[in-house]
Amino acid sequence: MEKRNEKIQQVVEEYGDTIYRLALHYVKNPADAEDVVQEVLLAFFTREIPEERRKAWLLRVTVNKSLDILRKRKRNVPLEEDLSDGKGEKANLSEELKELSPLDRELIYLFYFEGYSSKEIARLVKKSDGAVRKRLERAKKTLRQILENES
Repeated sequence: MEKRNEKIQQVVEEYGDTIYRLALHYVKNPADAEDVVQEVLLAFFTREIPEERRKAWLLRVTVNKSLDILRKRKRNVPLEEDLSDGKGEKANLSEELKELSPLDRELIYLFYFEGYSSKEIARLVKKSDGAVRKRLERAKKTLRQILENES
């Protein structure tokens, strides 16, 4: 246990700042960069990486984890922005969502508010990925029409 603690301390001291700076460069957010550091170090300590490959491995995994966060962020564009009228006005969608079918509301909720991908939603609702994407597209179109009629 003592040897493991020393290894952890050594890696954190030697590479912690580098990992953090690289992650921050990608994600542009200190909290997300700290999450990346934790994930990278956890991944490192669950594997045996030879010392000569250690730095390259840590940097590569840092980039990959940072890109994962960016992909997730991109996927989680707020629904209000996705439906905005181009003038920057945000809609209060609570009443409009009630006008959708229960399945469409569920898909919108899972995609935009819970951050699930269309493939993940397809597994949850037992539909094909294509069907979920098409249904989401139609639900957004319906919401746009509802919002335009209210204006």
